[in-house]
Amino acid sequence: MKNILGFVIVAALAWLAWIVWFPPATISQQADVKAWLPERPNLGVKEAEKWRVFTRRMVWKQGVDDFKKRLKEKGMEALVLERKEEVKLHVFDDPRTFNTFAEAAKAKKEWTIGSVDILKRDDGKFYLGLGRFYLAAYAEKREKALNKTGKAYNYAQHRKVIPTYRFIFPPLPEKEAEILWKSIQDMGAVDPVMMTENEFNAMFIGNL
Repeated sequence: MKNILGFVIVAALAWLAWIVWFPPATISQQADVKAWLPERPNLGVKEAEKWRVFTRRMVWKQGVDDFKKRLKEKGMEALVLERKEEVKLHVFDDPRTFNTFAEAAKAKKEWTIGSVDILKRDDGKFYLGLGRFYLAAYAEKREKALNKTGKAYNYAQHRKVIPTYRFIFPPLPEKEAEILWKSIQDMGAVDPVMMTENEFNAMFIGNL
């Protein structure tokens, strides 16, 4: 009998211990779990993702000011993101050097490619700069013009850290962003980019 009574007591104590350590789940406990996560969004409800439209990198300050003026005339607002970046500089030069400015000025007339600059070296001699371009499209255009002349020229690439600019527009629903992108594209001054807000943040946030 004592053995049976002892077994019952041990079983009762084990059951109480189980209840203490593993209480049955209730609705109120589920609510307590949610209360620990106030920063989480409403689960299961995903808001439509916004899209960003922005211009590609611009390096010519006058071009930036002109585009800003055109946006103002159209009643469009944008944030101008300015930062310093390493940019490739395309350099075209006349391979000759000249002892005097007059000699360089005379040689300048031989070129029929548009703007040509007379530059001075550290040793006091002069040479002709046939173009400096940060944009590859402009460099390719100048290269074609130089090739048509049949005259010799030097070409080099340099890396420069300079101020760059981008016009960034507010986030919009996809359809509205497409309309904005087309409107900027039609302005002809820049080539706009369109991407999701998440993609935009991954590219720029933290790297400004």
